Amino acid sequence: MASSILRFSSLLFVLVMAVSCSSTNEDGSPKKKQRILPPSSGTHSELLLVMKDEMWLGSTGEAFREIFLAEQEGLPQPESYFDINRVEPGEVNGLLKKTKSIIWVELSDTSFVKMQKDLWSRPQRLVRVTAPTKDGVIAAMRASAEQIISAYKEHDMGVIQGRLRKSAYAYTHENLKKIGIKNMLLHKGFDPTLDKEGLKIFATKTVRTVQYIVVSERPMTEGMVSVDDVISHRDSIGKYFFEGTRDGSYMSTELLIPPTITNTEISGMFALETRGLWKMNGDFMGGPFLSYTIYDEKNNRILTIECLVYGPTAKKRNVVLELEATMRSIKL
Repeated sequence: MASSILRFSSLLFVLVMAVSCSSTNEDGSPKKKQRILPPSSGTHSELLLVMKDEMWLGSTGEAFREIFLAEQEGLPQPESYFDINRVEPGEVNGLLKKTKSIIWVELSDTSFVKMQKDLWSRPQRLVRVTAPTKDGVIAAMRASAEQIISAYKEHDMGVIQGRLRKSAYAYTHENLKKIGIKNMLLHKGFDPTLDKEGLKIFATKTVRTVQYIVVSERPMTEGMVSVDDVISHRDSIGKYFFEGTRDGSYMSTELLIPPTITNTEISGMFALETRGLWKMNGDFMGGPFLSYTIYDEKNNRILTIECLVYGPTAKKRNVVLELEATMRSIKL
């Protein structure tokens, strides 16, 4: 990138926020009226890519595919981060401008990565990546890949949670309140299958999947919970409360592909996010799991909330994302 404009180590991210619907600011001054925009279209993990043919067929397109069509971790079958629909810049019409998630990659005199919210529809996230050369565009995509992927993921989860809030089928089950969860957008299709002190399990069955949400608590311990502690806790639940179709079978964590653990925040509290695969010992079953180990210092406990998915023939990326949005909606 040209040094006179911006270096890659300090890429410009501009977030254009929608104006609040409120008529006044906190100081009493009048707010601008919110623009009336059409509702956006498209499902989660779906991107509209605006890029010329010559870039898509060359090194720029190759780099884009390497970054944004890479396999997502924690899934049993290969699934990319996003599903892509690509069009030429001149083909972007009024209908396509309503797409929920758009990434626009092109050559320009200036170099920047710019994020915009609700430009042509609502809710919408638009990211523009530009540079004077193809090599510059590639460098900009690589340098900002993590931020861009996170921005689209947060956007998708916000949309999912917004739809759940408006739905008549989302509520906080009484069993969740027993374990100190004030609010969680749990779909009414989830039925309680276990209600023990300190352990609540819910399950739902769709045409192609069986999904579980497991909530448990244990006393706070000194120091940080280790990877072994996270796996040991979930395996103790799997051994005694999940069985397969064969006698003596039980669930455990698949360690041949080690789970990934990252730091995050849930309900304003520090948490560990664990993604990985589960297997059924003594049976031919398995699938992805996602769990959050939450440090609830106010109540001197560690709260764990986890989802499991089983569906041998189903794609699971979007299912896990929807369950993640549900789990991240909790308020303690």
